[in-house]
Amino acid sequence: MPQAPLKNIRVLDLSRVFAMPFAGANLADLGAEVIKVDTCQTQFMDTTRTITGPFPDNQPGELWWEQGGTFQMLNRGKRSLTLDLRSEDSQAIIKDLVRVCDVVLENFTPRVMARFGLDYESLRAEKPDLIMVSNTGYGHSGPWSNFGAMASALEPTHGTGAFMGYMEEGPDGRMFEGQVPNKMGNSYSDFLATWTALGSLMAALLRRARTGEGQWIDLAMYQTGTTVIGTGVLDFAFNGRRSLRIGNRHPVWSPHGVYPCQGNDQWVAIAVRDQDDWLAFCHTIDAPNIASDPRFADPIDRRQNQEVLDDIIATWTSARTSYQVMESLQGAGVPAGPILTCKQALTDPQYAARGFFETVHNPAEVGLRTKGYVGRGWKFSKSEAAIKGPAPQLGEGNDYVLKELLGVDQARLKAFEEEWIIGHTPEGGGAPGTVPLEEQVVLGWIAEYDAGYLDHLPPTSEDR
Repeated sequence: MPQAPLKNIRVLDLSRVFAMPFAGANLADLGAEVIKVDTCQTQFMDTTRTITGPFPDNQPGELWWEQGGTFQMLNRGKRSLTLDLRSEDSQAIIKDLVRVCDVVLENFTPRVMARFGLDYESLRAEKPDLIMVSNTGYGHSGPWSNFGAMASALEPTHGTGAFMGYMEEGPDGRMFEGQVPNKMGNSYSDFLATWTALGSLMAALLRRARTGEGQWIDLAMYQTGTTVIGTGVLDFAFNGRRSLRIGNRHPVWSPHGVYPCQGNDQWVAIAVRDQDDWLAFCHTIDAPNIASDPRFADPIDRRQNQEVLDDIIATWTSARTSYQVMESLQGAGVPAGPILTCKQALTDPQYAARGFFETVHNPAEVGLRTKGYVGRGWKFSKSEAAIKGPAPQLGEGNDYVLKELLGVDQARLKAFEEEWIIGHTPEGGGAPGTVPLEEQVVLGWIAEYDAGYLDHLPPTSEDR
C-alpha cells in the first residue's frame, strides 16, 4: 500500500502569512504532522486568519477567524496550538515541544527569535538533531539582516523588477523598451521561498537519516529571487549587457506574445521559435502571403516589424476562442496556449483529469462549503500525497499537544486558559469590514465577478 513519505515526521510551524505556512501545508500533504502555533491575541494573530480573506460570499461570518480562504489554503491539514509567545510559560512549552519534533519552521526577523530565547542555538540545546528553517527577507548575516520584508518589497532587491516591464510607443509610432520596472506577480517571492525551503529541508532530512545530525537552514528570500534571473546576471557579468524590458516579447523569437481572442478579456500566448514554426504558423492562419513578405523574411525582420505582424495575428485570433487557437497551432507543432482566468482554471478539463483540485470538507460550524483546493504540480507513482483535511480551527490541537504530547496537567491548562495563553476564540478585535463586489470593480480592486460561477464548476476529485 502507498505510504506518505513524511509519515512519523513532526513539524512545529511558528511561521505566519505565506511562504513558510505554505511550506508547512505541503509537508502535511506529504504525511508530516504539522503543529501550527496560533494565538488568541488578535493583534498578534496571523493576518491570513483575520483580515486577508477571501471570505465566503464576501461576508465574514460569525466565526470569521476560521473562514479566510488564504488561511485555509496555507494551513490545510495542520493542528492548531494557541500560545502567547510573550509569556515565559509559552516559551517553555515551545522548548518542551521541540524535544518531540523533528523540524521547526519560522519566519521572524532574526532579533525576534533571539529575544524569545527560541533561536536555533537555544532550540538545538533541547534537541541536538533538530532541523530548523529560518526564513527571513535578507538572511541572518549582512547589513540588511534585521530589515523586515514582504514580497512586493523584495522584488526590487533581488533584481527581477529591472527585468519586468512593458514596451512603450515612441514618437515614431514604433515600440521601444519600457521605462518603468514592474512587479512579477502576486507574492512571487513567497512561492520561491516555499519551494526553496522544501528542497533544502528534504536534503537536511536525508543527511540526518545518514548521520544523525540536524542543522539550521538560513533562508534569505531575496536571494531565492535572484536565482530566477541567472542568465541576465551572467550576461551582464560576462558582457556588460543589461536585459531589455520588453513585456511579452522575446529577444530573438518572433512573433512572440499574447493576442486577443473571442470573449471578454480572453487571450492566447503564441511563440514562434524558428523558420519551420513560422511556415507552419502562416499555413495554419491561412495567410501564406505573409510567409513570402520581405518584412517577415527572417526572425530579425519579423522582430523589427512585429507591430504590423501583431495586427495581422490579432485579426485571426480575435475570431476564435483561446482554446481553438491553441488546438489549431499545437496541431501544427507551434507552441500556443490559452491564458486561463481563475474561473477557467477551475473548470479546465486538463486540471480536472489530473485531479489537481482536491476536495476538502470543513466542519459544518465553520460555515465553509466543500471546495476543491489547489493541490501539487506532481504525482508520486509509489507514495501517497494528498491534502489531509481543512485548516485547523483556532486552538483545535490544544488538548492533543499539551495533554497527550507534553503531559500538562488540568490545573495548569486551566491557568493557561484564564490568562488567555490558550483558547478557541480571539481576544480583542472583531470581524474585518468588507467592500461590496460591485464597488470593488468600480474602485479597480478586482476586474469582475461572477455570481453564478458555482453552477459551472466541474466535479471535484472526490466526486470523480
